[in-house]
Amino acid sequence: MRLEFVLASFALALLPGPDILFVLTQSISRGFKAAFSVSLGLVSGLFVHTAAVALGVAALVAASPVLLKILQYLGAAYLAWLGICAVRSVQQSSSEETSKTVKEEISCFQFYRRGIIMNLLNPKVILFFLSFFPGFIPSDSSHIGISVLGLGTIFAGITLIVFSTVSLLGGWLNRQFDIARFSAGRTFAWITAVIFWIIGGWIAWG
Repeated sequence: MRLEFVLASFALALLPGPDILFVLTQSISRGFKAAFSVSLGLVSGLFVHTAAVALGVAALVAASPVLLKILQYLGAAYLAWLGICAVRSVQQSSSEETSKTVKEEISCFQFYRRGIIMNLLNPKVILFFLSFFPGFIPSDSSHIGISVLGLGTIFAGITLIVFSTVSLLGGWLNRQFDIARFSAGRTFAWITAVIFWIIGGWIAWG
């Protein structure tokens, strides 16, 4: 049963969805470090959702259609805001040079924060866990919460492997075609913004 869960988790993590598209977009436009930071944020959110399912909080959230809709729209609004920020960033120029190390530290934290916020504001993760995990918990289990935590940890680990691989692939494309050189341009910013808005719409109405 555990092997079946691992295989199913790999298949689900590879399916096209908002999270993997977000990671791919960041890796191609920003490189491996940014995408990996986003991946860590997304996976951190999975642990929060897992804990919510184990504690029964997720069932209460899933039972409230209004709350689910609010979370969906908040997630979509956050991505819409990221798209606006992408466009605004090319309209602002800095007169002061900041060291490369400081830039990387700030960007990694910001991308991690984007990942975890995006995941936490996606109520579909809660619904998915509530429907997916029970099928892999033994009927005679006396510690359902612990079983859920175990399954959630495995799923998060597999997701991190998949997203890290996508980050490496996108980062390679970034270096191979020197995409970073164009990422500060107005056209690229609008492309990024449109992708953010599409993902936001996916979360809100998909």
